[in-house]
Amino acid sequence: AMLVLLLALSLVTANSAQAQSFSVIHNFSGGLDGANPYAGLTMDRGGNFYGPTYAGGSRHLGTVYRLNRSGSSWIADGLYSFLGGPTDGAEPVARVIFGPDGNLYGTTSIGDSCGGLGCGIVFKLQPPANFCRSVSCPWTETVLHFFEGFPNDGEFASGELVFDQSGNLYGTTESGGRYAGILYELTPSGNSWTETILHNFTSTDGYEPYGGLILDNSGNL
Repeated sequence: AMLVLLLALSLVTANSAQAQSFSVIHNFSGGLDGANPYAGLTMDRGGNFYGPTYAGGSRHLGTVYRLNRSGSSWIADGLYSFLGGPTDGAEPVARVIFGPDGNLYGTTSIGDSCGGLGCGIVFKLQPPANFCRSVSCPWTETVLHFFEGFPNDGEFASGELVFDQSGNLYGTTESGGRYAGILYELTPSGNSWTETILHNFTSTDGYEPYGGLILDNSGNL
């Protein structure tokens, strides 16, 4: 009887494995939809996907895109192209997340005027205020924080952000701070955000944090 049961389970497992299929839902063009999508995807309540790309866009400095489901196919929509330079970020490598206000939040690894290629930013993307009938409807970017780098701030933000129940943001930078990266908090205050460095990594407790953070039910990171 045991042998028959094992055989039946094997057949069910084999049939389940054979039922799996792989399909490509989008090939990136390197244009407004971007190129080199290093980070994972975020899904909204409508089943659409959002993500950043490291390259591509209007200045080849990365994008944030959306994949809209249309029947059995997917339509790519470039929401924002990063501009780099002293006023914007470039080359995002972390997943974007939805905030409690329904806007997208994320980081870029470089950008702004922090010398060289820049230290990176934390940004918010808002959808158009009015209904957009165009095929491509760009979102509006607001920079929440420009990283300043060593020794008083972080640089190269590579981990995704996380919100707490009070609407504060937390994240890490791979380098900067006093030595080997930081863990930071951004607190909203009116139309601005205030950064607090919660921890400077020293190599004895870790070095160059690359991933994102999570919060437990007690509010610990």
